[in-house]
Amino acid sequence: MMSENRPHGYIQPLTVRQRVSRPQPKGLPVINLSFNELPYPPSQSVLTAIQSATSHANSYGNPTCELLRAAIGNAYQLDPDCIVCGNGSEELLDIIGRCFAGGGDEIVISEYGYILFPILANRVGAKLIKTNEPHYTTHIDNVLDAVTENTRIVFLANPNNPTGTMVSEAELRRLAQGLPSHTILVLDLAYSEFVSTSYIANVHSLASEFNNVVITQTFSKAFGLAGLRVGWCYAPDWMIPTLYAARGMGTVNAAAQAAAIAALDDRDAMLARVSTIVAEKQRVASALLSMGFEVIPSETNFLLVAPSADHREVADELAAHLFEHAGFLVNQTREAGLERFIRFSLSLPEHNTSLLESVRTFMESG
Repeated sequence: MMSENRPHGYIQPLTVRQRVSRPQPKGLPVINLSFNELPYPPSQSVLTAIQSATSHANSYGNPTCELLRAAIGNAYQLDPDCIVCGNGSEELLDIIGRCFAGGGDEIVISEYGYILFPILANRVGAKLIKTNEPHYTTHIDNVLDAVTENTRIVFLANPNNPTGTMVSEAELRRLAQGLPSHTILVLDLAYSEFVSTSYIANVHSLASEFNNVVITQTFSKAFGLAGLRVGWCYAPDWMIPTLYAARGMGTVNAAAQAAAIAALDDRDAMLARVSTIVAEKQRVASALLSMGFEVIPSETNFLLVAPSADHREVADELAAHLFEHAGFLVNQTREAGLERFIRFSLSLPEHNTSLLESVRTFMESG
């Protein structure tokens, strides 16, 4: 009787994704490669900025992230007044979804788009349209063909998670040009630093040129500040007041703001770490290809790979082997069509070597 009278929720419930929480059976240190994090700790300048901010934890951080927006604008040559900061880019993507889509509207994504995009469509009650991806890569014509008068948002992560693939700048421009004025194009550049600085600048130019393009970025990946949750978006000036109306007050804490500013002051260190990760990605991908793996070309800090062309069970067994015998946690992809793959982020060179050794042991034992 009690359950019949409980409050009614307006969001359809989703299954909570479980993560491995059991102890490593050999007592080995656990190396988590499942979250696409950077393996490096914050630099000393970032740690000093965090410590300074937390010594004043009795005070709120600046609600509109004024100094951080100025630092981002200076680093990327953007107008700070067209920048909104949030509690990770996830908050900003959620805000955009809530602002511009609702029940009866359509949200278009690519077949293997970032998992948050379907979650956002569910939150606002919009109809989710997925477009076919040949070769695990977004196909712009398929996206454009799916757009209707009811399409309010097209979400595209480029490079994409979980596939790691991306479309060219020319294709992004063609997408922006082909969308109707009532549809917002949201380009999530979470992994863009692993591509190039020129790529970032060229994509930002789309938001300056088109009145319906928004760019989101994060400090969680290349800058290595995942635990502090700070992201930002660059949007047309007309959109900024609307985004602030939906944004939480002071959602980026003072320590996160200080850390992000310090990280921007030391972009050379970030780029050097990115260069190492990219080189390691090429080394690991080459080794896995030689072992017979299918390796999806990646422009990120992670790889999506399949040990078998046909069987999900082999991927499950490999993931279990890596944890139980070497302490590595990898992501077991559950998206329809990707079940036979595992995904893992590149780590320190010695970790990557140990991972390859463990994979080789598994393959030879099979």
